[in-house]
Amino acid sequence: MRFSTFLLFVLLIILFAGLGIGMYFLWMALPAESMEFNPYHKNITYQFPAQSSQFYPNMRYKNKEITYYIEPVCSQKKKNDAEEAFAIIQEKTILSFQEQNKNPEIVVMCSNVEPTSEQENYFIAGEGGPSEIINATNYAVILAGKISLYRPESCDTPQVAIHEVLHALGFDHNSNTQSIMYPETGCEQIIGQEIVDEIARIYSEPSLPDLTIETAKAAKIRNYLDFEVVISNQGIENSENSTLVLTANNEEIKTFDIQALEIGLSVKLTATNLKIPRNTEKIAFIVQADEKELSKENNQAEITLIDSS
Repeated sequence: MRFSTFLLFVLLIILFAGLGIGMYFLWMALPAESMEFNPYHKNITYQFPAQSSQFYPNMRYKNKEITYYIEPVCSQKKKNDAEEAFAIIQEKTILSFQEQNKNPEIVVMCSNVEPTSEQENYFIAGEGGPSEIINATNYAVILAGKISLYRPESCDTPQVAIHEVLHALGFDHNSNTQSIMYPETGCEQIIGQEIVDEIARIYSEPSLPDLTIETAKAAKIRNYLDFEVVISNQGIENSENSTLVLTANNEEIKTFDIQALEIGLSVKLTATNLKIPRNTEKIAFIVQADEKELSKENNQAEITLIDSS
């Protein structure tokens, strides 16, 4: 083969290769129909009791071990009343209480306390209650509580202090005159079994996060995917860093970092022009976390292409 023939052959190869590449990019530039996937929305089921003696159902602190602090202005008598009240509730329930000066969960005050406008539904004026709560779907997690020992104590047992501590645990007044949570204090009132049972039920679950895929939606053009996923922490504890795994037709495509989430917070993850197999008809989003959770069942969302036929 002469050199000129060889050169012509090479030029033809380059020409056809360039033509093929050009046709490919021309085809990619042509408008294409966006194909959407069926959106995913988590079906949230609320695990609330039929009746509750609390301000809101399922109010609880993060852990069964709850810390408290008694203000120094309290007299020794009121300090003793508060400590005895915590000890009595600890003896009758699965809760335990520990005095702690730094960042306590319950603050015992000996002056009148008033609720803020946001607290009016779960904070008794002049008595106390939860002062900071977070809605975590199935639980109202109490981050802080305040109680007031402003009212005088006239009983041998610290009835007022027990009443106020139970307010801080989320318990409202009731109409049973024999109950410690009746609005008017009596020396014969008791912590009813219904309160003991409700505390046992509410605190039966461990203090763990619960990462949940709330929504997922996606669309593809040819073999390029756009998606948006919302992930929330509906547990009782803050979550650590975790990972979102994207699969297409059961094959892993890419992973995405999920930041640590505090209780009740959510994060939105989005991606555009993510390359996937062109024949993809099903994608799945899977949250992977090393730590334990209340449930792993809500860590996955699978969506399929909308049938356009």
